[in-house]
Amino acid sequence: MKFNLNRNVLVSPLTLLNSVIEKTQTLPILSNVYFSIEDGVLTLIGSDLEVEITQTIENVKSENGSFTVLGKKIMDIIRALPDNAEISFDHNPGNHDLVVTSGKSRYKLKTLPADNYPKLKTDDWEERFRINSKALKETIDRVSFSMAMSDHRFSLNGVSFFIENKQLTATATDGHRLARTKIDLEVDTENERQVTIPRKAVSEISRMIDIGLARSDQPKEDSQKLVDKSMVTFEYSRNHIRFTAPGRILIAKLIDGKYPKFDDVIEAGEDNIVLSLDRRKLTDILSRVAVIGDDKYRGVGIRLSLADKKLKISANTTEQQHAYDEMQVDYDGEEILFGYNAAYLLDICRVIQTNKVDITLDNKSNICYFHQPRDEHSVWLVMPMRL
Repeated sequence: MKFNLNRNVLVSPLTLLNSVIEKTQTLPILSNVYFSIEDGVLTLIGSDLEVEITQTIENVKSENGSFTVLGKKIMDIIRALPDNAEISFDHNPGNHDLVVTSGKSRYKLKTLPADNYPKLKTDDWEERFRINSKALKETIDRVSFSMAMSDHRFSLNGVSFFIENKQLTATATDGHRLARTKIDLEVDTENERQVTIPRKAVSEISRMIDIGLARSDQPKEDSQKLVDKSMVTFEYSRNHIRFTAPGRILIAKLIDGKYPKFDDVIEAGEDNIVLSLDRRKLTDILSRVAVIGDDKYRGVGIRLSLADKKLKISANTTEQQHAYDEMQVDYDGEEILFGYNAAYLLDICRVIQTNKVDITLDNKSNICYFHQPRDEHSVWLVMPMRL
């Protein structure tokens, strides 16, 4: 089995597949990337048995065949070669050797049989819909930062997608902050459905879209091809989700169990204060105050004080260090105090895309709500801290 490829054709696919492969594996073959050529189509697969990504490359001249090789090793070799280098692959199934040559460079790697490579077994897909990839990427970016890391409530370690009436609602929370946004679908799905996509799969979907968007910016693409590349397909079953983009497929196990409902905290109560602030100024002030803390702002409690047309922001540390800053606001009522985690406020300010940000402070619950002007579909909220 012999074939030739340009180095640049392989860099992005191998990087994507290696992001799925875990460093430590119970099955040695899962450290490998699956290579298979059939009728001129090269198929590459990376998996950890929870998330599986398939990449195809067409018009590869070779006899049919397959093998698996260490993912990190082959990626490091490809990256080390010069830009646009032509690479030759020669696999000998008899001794399981893979010889990679490019110019004067030559490598011999050991392989494992492709027949032993485990692939995710999925149920029949219950429903599918197409969605604009850029809009989906923006949806993921708006909520994914709020996912829990390793919460005992497993459903929080991912993003909830709720599909109903030509609309997809994405929600993520770690119990201390919550992000929710909605996107319109071009077709109505037959049934109401909620699925929770795990953290790793969410990150890989975002990465796949980035690669697709980068390629769609290449010149000399006709309009129909650009339209096709801008759309991706979602399919889901009881236990899995499949995400299909041009040349790539991601399959992931869903998180079992229903995602909690947070409708009772999404809207602020009647007793609240609404401020319209310059987002960049607010971000700068929060960053300057929060820098007094350690661990890249994580866990830094800040105090927000409203009085005399000023928003005063301060922070104290256990080492008796102090930081303070302020900005002008349209508020002249009685002084009120709120406490929040600075990192959570900064995360929200960085995903909001508008110059202005509308902030609602609930006087009863002390929850802080963020909205983008003229965006009825998105809301971010942060729970208060005791300082």
